[in-house]
Amino acid sequence: MAVRLDESAAPAAAPAAAAVSSHAPTVLALETPAAPPAPAAAPAPAQAAAAEREDAGVRQVPFEFSGQGFEFFRIWIVNLLLTIVTLGIYSAWAKVRTQRYFYGNTRLDGASFEYLASPLSILKGRLVAFAMLLVYLLASEFVPLLEALLMLCFIAIMPWVIVRGLAFRNHYSAWRGVRFGFDGRVGESYKVFLLWPLLGMLTLGLLFPYAFYRQQRFIIENTRYGVVPFTFGAGAGSFYKLFGIVIGFVLLGAIIAGVLGSLIFAPLSIILMIGVYLVAMALFAVRLTNLRFNNTAIDCHATAAGYTLGSYTALMLTNTVAIVLTLGLFYPWAKVRSARYAAAHIALDADGDLDRFAADQSAAVSAVGGEIGDLFDVDMGF
Repeated sequence: MAVRLDESAAPAAAPAAAAVSSHAPTVLALETPAAPPAPAAAPAPAQAAAAEREDAGVRQVPFEFSGQGFEFFRIWIVNLLLTIVTLGIYSAWAKVRTQRYFYGNTRLDGASFEYLASPLSILKGRLVAFAMLLVYLLASEFVPLLEALLMLCFIAIMPWVIVRGLAFRNHYSAWRGVRFGFDGRVGESYKVFLLWPLLGMLTLGLLFPYAFYRQQRFIIENTRYGVVPFTFGAGAGSFYKLFGIVIGFVLLGAIIAGVLGSLIFAPLSIILMIGVYLVAMALFAVRLTNLRFNNTAIDCHATAAGYTLGSYTALMLTNTVAIVLTLGLFYPWAKVRSARYAAAHIALDADGDLDRFAADQSAAVSAVGGEIGDLFDVDMGF
């Protein structure tokens, strides 16, 4: 579940968590009163769906995040200083402290999430990654022909790395004592993370939205809570629409920026294009988040997201400006603000008793067994 954001870590995604980080504004109330909704609040089909869900006993349970900027700043600054003093060795412990802070301050239905990884497991993965990077740098310096071969090798193992990272993040994430899991097969990961992107390049980008759809479906549908997998209901068409809207926005913005720059003064077009790209990034993030969560379910429960472009853009811009003006010292507050925003705009539409659901998963996991041996974090941050 989670995301990183290693950022993803999310840790998330958390990996939020992931992640989490961390893998949100006011969200969605618990059961609405019996009074009928105002006609202007939503179109008739949406009102009918909401009434039907209410009659069926579905309640919307918001996520909550209680972390504070200064509180996390104290953790972050100690992590940073110790990581520098130990030449990076402490970074594994720093990640665990960070993930546990964000997981522990994120609650659903009154219960906090847990991050259960040990620093040594993370350190082992980072040492492997460092060794690979060192070999690549030495090869590029002394044996140029070997550099290309090593790059191909790194690309070839990337799907395996992704699967290991997702398995690690999920296995060490828990809610109400029940761990998440990831069951993606390495063979399938080569299709979604290598084959489809390659076909996207060969088709001049026409298959990129489909490749991205396959990747999202692979991650979500192979994630489970206890023994129950998540499901993803969106189709490839939704991703083509997402890419079409964002690309259309960028093209329109580029035309407007070019015209205004030629009419007024040239530097204006550069400034406007920077703004266009920043808003396009926010637009993509908002629509992707809503697309993912509004089409994800587990058992009879469904997730829901209500990110808005205006509020998310304001969050992103203020965080970025504050980080730049403070030479990075605002980063802990920015991370907390982002986590609070996510929690306030994401909820779970629960159809039934979540206590019973968690207890059932705990019993099922105990019966099946489910420990994964010798996992180490490859720190890819999804």
